[in-house]
Amino acid sequence: MSVKTHIRVIESQNFIPKILKLKLPSFSFVLSTMMAGILLLTSAIVTFTTFIDATLLLDSSALDGTWTVRNANGTIKAAAVVPGGIYTDLRTAGILSQDIYYRFNDIEYRWVSMDNWTYSTNFQVAPELIKKQQIFLVFHGVDTVASVYLNDKHIGDCGNMFVRYSFPIKSVIQSGENHLEVRFQSAITAAQARSEEQAKNYVVPPNCVPKEYRGECHVNFLRKMQASFAWDWGPAFPSAGLWKSVVLEAFDTAVIRDVTTNAKETKDHWILDVKIFFETGREVSEVSGKFEVSLQLDTQLLITTKAVTMTPDVPGEFNATVQMEVAKEDVELWWPNEFGAQKLYNLSVSFNDSFGKEVSQTSLKVGFRTIELVQEPVKKGTGLTFYFKVNNVSIFSKGSNWIPSHVLPEKSADPVTIHHLLSSSKKAHMNMLRVWGGGLYESDLFYQLADEMGILIWQDFMFACALYPTNPEFLRSVKTEVKQQVRRLQHHPSIALWAGNNENEAALRGNWYGTSGSKYSLYKADYIKLYVDTIRPLVQAEDSRPYVVSSPSNGLESEQEGYIADNPYSSLYGDTHYYNYLANGWQPAIYPETRFASEYGFQSLPSFKTLSAVSELSDWSMTSNFSDHRQHHPGGNYEMQIEMLQTLPVPADITSPEEYQTFIYFSQIYQAMAIKTETENYRRWRSTLISNGQGLTMGALYWQLNDIWQAPSWASIEFGGKWKMLHYFACNFFAPVLVSPCMTISGELEVHLISDLLQDMETVLTISVYSWDSLTPIYKISSNHILHNASVTKVVDTYLVDFVHSVGCKGNVFQSCFFYFTLQTRSGQDISPHNFLLLSSLAEIVGFRRANITVDAVTPGAEAKVFEVKIKTDAVALFVWLEAYNIEGHFSDNGFLMVTSSRKVQFNAKQNITSDQLKQAVTIISLADIH
Repeated sequence: MSVKTHIRVIESQNFIPKILKLKLPSFSFVLSTMMAGILLLTSAIVTFTTFIDATLLLDSSALDGTWTVRNANGTIKAAAVVPGGIYTDLRTAGILSQDIYYRFNDIEYRWVSMDNWTYSTNFQVAPELIKKQQIFLVFHGVDTVASVYLNDKHIGDCGNMFVRYSFPIKSVIQSGENHLEVRFQSAITAAQARSEEQAKNYVVPPNCVPKEYRGECHVNFLRKMQASFAWDWGPAFPSAGLWKSVVLEAFDTAVIRDVTTNAKETKDHWILDVKIFFETGREVSEVSGKFEVSLQLDTQLLITTKAVTMTPDVPGEFNATVQMEVAKEDVELWWPNEFGAQKLYNLSVSFNDSFGKEVSQTSLKVGFRTIELVQEPVKKGTGLTFYFKVNNVSIFSKGSNWIPSHVLPEKSADPVTIHHLLSSSKKAHMNMLRVWGGGLYESDLFYQLADEMGILIWQDFMFACALYPTNPEFLRSVKTEVKQQVRRLQHHPSIALWAGNNENEAALRGNWYGTSGSKYSLYKADYIKLYVDTIRPLVQAEDSRPYVVSSPSNGLESEQEGYIADNPYSSLYGDTHYYNYLANGWQPAIYPETRFASEYGFQSLPSFKTLSAVSELSDWSMTSNFSDHRQHHPGGNYEMQIEMLQTLPVPADITSPEEYQTFIYFSQIYQAMAIKTETENYRRWRSTLISNGQGLTMGALYWQLNDIWQAPSWASIEFGGKWKMLHYFACNFFAPVLVSPCMTISGELEVHLISDLLQDMETVLTISVYSWDSLTPIYKISSNHILHNASVTKVVDTYLVDFVHSVGCKGNVFQSCFFYFTLQTRSGQDISPHNFLLLSSLAEIVGFRRANITVDAVTPGAEAKVFEVKIKTDAVALFVWLEAYNIEGHFSDNGFLMVTSSRKVQFNAKQNITSDQLKQAVTIISLADIH
């Protein structure tokens, strides 16, 4: 197919040349410099691709590749790789002889974090480069407290791993060989020193993480990944290193650092403001030249040019805005997952000097869409709404919370891992992920893939579960961090919201750290100074998206109450975090009818396969030192056992390896069912406002999507990428159309039809009643219903006891029967995952017997590495769990209920295998195998 290209040129203003002293590099020198650095780029390709375009026409080379690292007293010296980090380098060198996650190595290897480390390299500089007017050494990620020396001269200090540092080195660099050193101070000792200095005025708590975390103290004094000092789901590995690229840049005029975009909708057009940010020498007082901004549409190329003479915002920084007018009919809208396509367009920006020579250029992808956070008074009720509108369509936000994919930041940008986690989110019908505030601003690839997959991003700033200092030095660093990160991420259509912090409003109101009483006003003032007076105006100056001060928060209501609400967990406003480990999580009545559930969850253990990779035989017991060590949530293993006792036939003996695997299986069942119950509860409240003002829920983001290591956690995907039972359940409970039954606290059976679709549909609901001892239903009834668009419709509401007696359930009817639900089109096609409703604890059901489940056949599917697996059963089988031993991949469904004698599922393999190999590898377990 050929497309005729039309070029529309919009001349914004007349171009008036202004002569500058410019000297552009020769092509041969640019080529030689690029070729010299090309071999060093391989390991940094993910983090480097976002800014490499901006310096292609400069004399620029990455100093990535092989460096040397040594400790403070010189007893350890090893080869190092940049981008990288000290734990990775010592492991590669064999100085750390085991996987850092093996058994107790988070403690055994803590000495690494307590030492000071120096990274060094030598590099060659051609004479031509020295002639440039500006020469910068740019560090895109330094973790964390370090001093930089070039040719034994101090050129600058670093103290924020989220900041790009640009050091002018014109007076220091020399032709020929140069020696660069980055001298790191232990993050542990640096945090301690800052805390002690702050304590001379007043203490900023918390001093340390809970002892169960087995972590380190005072991380809130460092602008470093907060979870690197340990969390209740992760270990302490306070690393040091150059976790992103180091680049040498030489130029005469300026370099484009960032480009932000803002598309404003009018009746017939999009007005696209493109703001370009430059960096140059601090002594430069004026830059003149001409911008060219081009937008590649499907059938035409829009080009806008603008001549500018710029003066600095602050020394060394310039910006200019170019406006483009784009006809609405020429672009498609960008939509969240399952609401439409994720159309993206290439936007290119170049800057030419007064002689017409190109100085710097960059490119990015943009999408056209509107987004708003709706907080309006509830009609006929109390409180405010809290939901997102995209392209004027109200969106029920479905998804999870994202933590760093690895405790070592240089490993957090692994493209295979990020793609797997985000594609797994999309497969589970998610349209939003919350990037949690104790981790990292994620890699450029993360946000690019979120754009492509239609996954909205709730972006926290990196402050979590702590109070923070507000001295001038700390606030200056935060300002730079916020400005740089917002400018880096702002152009992504997936970014939906900025949030100031995780749980710090709730911490102050709840007195988590002993801050009530006489000093409360002091800590509240610090809170406002940081999140309201410092961060908020910076975000609002750079972006039009909404900013909320905290999560959870009452949103606008919290602001009205002086930014610290009386009850930040109110279900009448904003978003809530809800956890309850004592009540029965399979009972929907325990959950709040909140406006937006941005965190909720239950723990489970990862699979035996995942745990066994970092443990040994003596560890395979819930009473082992290993099991205790890996559980960082206080009381977590005991809570899991209590939870399971309410619903499952938990074995009395949990000391043997066999029962260890049973405990793992049961923990995943409990977690999956509890999150299923809670999520369906939130989805059912979408269209309902109850008498106490609660309801109108428009978001469900469970805690958490991914794991940072192999340990008990709230994750639905294990470290290494294996899906837990919860993630398979998420593929069902987040489906666009869902038939959702529940048993109310007053003993009624309710059946709701939930729809995210934007059109009505005629459907047929079938309710089947089964006794546990037969694959043949004892009762079945079908009825026609209209599935109403973007809403929830209650279609059944009946007294449950009378109903189950009337359909033939015998004995104790709740223990002998269960319900099964399907929703189909009038032509008989399934439009909702099948669902079920249990009527009693599974430890009490009667008539349930062990099912003989076998693999009947495995046949190749229509696509490569996809197989159809047919299984057979001779009895009702609950929580049927399939494993493919030693074969990487995942099933299309797992942990399911079988009420028919056979069932087919797909297996997506990550490797080339045969049908016979897969058939031999598949193992099956179900609840009755233990019961």
